[in-house]
Amino acid sequence: MTENNGDRHRTRRRAVRSVGPPAEETASAGVTSVPVEGASTAAVTAVALSKQAGSAAPSSAGSVSAAADTDTADTAAVVADASADSQPVDLDRAAADAKNDEKPKKPTRRLTTLAAAAALVLALLIAAALSAVVQAHSLDTRDARRAEYVQTARQAVLNLTTIRADSAKEDIDRILSLASGQFKNEFDGRVDPFMNIVQQAKVVSNGEIVEAAIESDEEDSAKILVAAKQTLTNAGQEGPQTRFYRFRVTVSDGNSGLTVSKVEFVA
Repeated sequence: MTENNGDRHRTRRRAVRSVGPPAEETASAGVTSVPVEGASTAAVTAVALSKQAGSAAPSSAGSVSAAADTDTADTAAVVADASADSQPVDLDRAAADAKNDEKPKKPTRRLTTLAAAAALVLALLIAAALSAVVQAHSLDTRDARRAEYVQTARQAVLNLTTIRADSAKEDIDRILSLASGQFKNEFDGRVDPFMNIVQQAKVVSNGEIVEAAIESDEEDSAKILVAAKQTLTNAGQEGPQTRFYRFRVTVSDGNSGLTVSKVEFVA
């Protein structure tokens, strides 16, 4: 019985050896051992083994099928383990997240609105400041011009109300130095007679400006109201006399500067 068993074992070994090509030939046939790195590699190996099993000779179908079943079972286990360990990946979402990370962050609408409002307020403040400066300069220029008009009118009335017999010629020349237009024409042909009267009557008059204010002004002229007091003495009267006058003096700005073009008595 022992011999029979030994013969059966030797017969089985010879049968197994006769099934399929040698290991070297199997490798040369295109089936190589690929290490399992993931579920996809294991699946490829299983498919390759299945094709190898299907292309085997009919005489060796039983042995190859058994080997393929064993390898397929192992591959299925590997795939199951890989599937259990791995998580599904949303590639579109991952790409969108990466793209969003690469984009520079834009300021929010609130910050943009605040910046625009601040710029607008700053521009308004600058414009208001410039306007105030221009207006102040304009007012200063106007005030300076009006002050010059008033001063010219004051001086003309003071010259007109101040005259002495011993300096009549110089006093009349001083009056004419500021005269123009109608006011100057009133002295044409009357200077000498007026000077003779002053000298003969031994007139001594001293003028004093009580008040002066601008009535109206234009670009190149102004009307000034002037109140004056005159203290007068002459040869025909005893003691000094005091007289009060109110004048409307027109001052003009011409090529020769500021001059008095008209003098009127105001009741």
